[in-house]
Amino acid sequence: MPGYGALAHPWWVPVLYLLVLGHLTNICVTLYLHRSATHGGVKFRPLVEHVMRFWLWLTTGMVTREWVAVHRKHHAFSDREGDPHSPLVEGFWWIVLGGVFFYRRATRDAELLDKYGKGCPDDWVERNVYTRLTFFGVVGMALLDMYLFGVVLGLLVWTGMIIWMPMLGNVINGIGHALGYRNFDTKDESRNIYPFGFWVVGEELHNNHHADPRSANFRARVWEFDIGWVYIKLLSLFKLADVIYARTIGAQEFAAKYYRDIVVDSVSGSLDRASAELQRRKVVAAATFERVWRDARNELDHVRGRLERARADVHEELEQARMRLDAARDQARAVLERARADAYDEFEQAWALLEHARDQARAAIERAKDKVGETVGEAAARIQPAKSAGAGA
Repeated sequence: MPGYGALAHPWWVPVLYLLVLGHLTNICVTLYLHRSATHGGVKFRPLVEHVMRFWLWLTTGMVTREWVAVHRKHHAFSDREGDPHSPLVEGFWWIVLGGVFFYRRATRDAELLDKYGKGCPDDWVERNVYTRLTFFGVVGMALLDMYLFGVVLGLLVWTGMIIWMPMLGNVINGIGHALGYRNFDTKDESRNIYPFGFWVVGEELHNNHHADPRSANFRARVWEFDIGWVYIKLLSLFKLADVIYARTIGAQEFAAKYYRDIVVDSVSGSLDRASAELQRRKVVAAATFERVWRDARNELDHVRGRLERARADVHEELEQARMRLDAARDQARAVLERARADAYDEFEQAWALLEHARDQARAAIERAKDKVGETVGEAAARIQPAKSAGAGA
């Protein structure tokens, strides 16, 4: 047995380890859980079946009865109300990024499990280990990975392995009902993501599977490839698997018998889809116009309200400015009136003073004239006797 951290180097060893283990997990999911336990298209020998059950317990912790029940209900209500994980019902990105949460929610529905989980393994190991001790397997795998790669790298490898199946399951359940091509005009929106079913072991041919769910072979046309069917044929060759049912007729013949073949009737199908798409876009356009018109009207009402408030504010400001101007004018007028009254009073006072000064000046002049007259009279009186004396002499 390799020592602690023996597989940590070189870098490509943990990458290869994760890819190989992930592919083995995909094989167990599509061959055992999907094609055998859910749809019964193939039956494996007990040893092979139990190895796959053990591997799924070890790497995913998924319970057979839960997975089978959820997937059977998916087929019963595909892409309509009741489908546990339809992108048309729940939303594309909700399923692509979070489909595992819709799966976990469905597994908590006891009525769903009772109705759609019939015929699943019910032995002692299933009841007491795989169902009751769900997390023991993945914890044991985490310890093994930490031993082989060291604690940090081992946890990274283990995390990659844990999210491997939910991530690919989200891709199939989301993209497989939204993007890709269709060989069969099924009632749901299932699509073949691409024609070479290798990475997810044939689950990429999703429309082919929905057209004939029980078939253990997902391939429908000569240019398509389902590696899951190759593995089943190899196991059959060694007597480890018995194929119960696999579609043997071609896609065109099968579609003519059960569906309209979209490849043969592509023009009509394209016109129908174009008409439906046009109608859908008309409805969407009408709804969009109504929403835009409603939003524009609401915005216009909002702007109108803002303008009314602004006009009221401006009017109030102008009114206040007018009142302030009137008050300033009245105040200035009062100041001018007081100034004029004060000036008039001062002028009256000055005029009165001037009149008083004039009167005093006149009185002084009169007094001066009188005094001069008196002085002249006195002088004349003194001069007259002298004159008289001189004349006598």
